[in-house]
Amino acid sequence: MSTLAIDTRKLLTALKATGKGANFTAEEIADAVDAAQQGAELLTRSEFNVRMDAFSVRMHAMEVKFDATLHALRAEIKAEIRASQLQNLMWLSGILLASNAVVIALLGRLAHVY
Repeated sequence: MSTLAIDTRKLLTALKATGKGANFTAEEIADAVDAAQQGAELLTRSEFNVRMDAFSVRMHAMEVKFDATLHALRAEIKAEIRASQLQNLMWLSGILLASNAVVIALLGRLAHVY
C-alpha cells in the first residue's frame, strides 16, 4: 500500500495562493496539504517488504530452474564424453585387430602357410 507524500514546493505554492504571508487557518493548511499530495506517492515499508518477498520468490524459482538446467547440461556432457570415449576405444580396437591381421598374414606368408 502506498501513502501520499507532500511535495513542499506544491505546499508552498498552495499557501501563497491564499494571499496571506502568515496566520493561515487550519482549513487553508489542510487544503494546501491536499493540493501538495496530489499525484505523489511514497512506498511504505510494508509495501516494500511485500514486493521484496515476491521478488525473492521469483529469484528462488529462477535459481532452481538454473540449477536444473545446469545439472541436465552436465549429464549431457558426461554422456557425450562417454560416447566419444567408447567410439575412440572401438576405433583403436579396430586398428589393433587390423594390425594383428596384417602381422598374422605376414607370418603366414613367411611360414608359407598361404
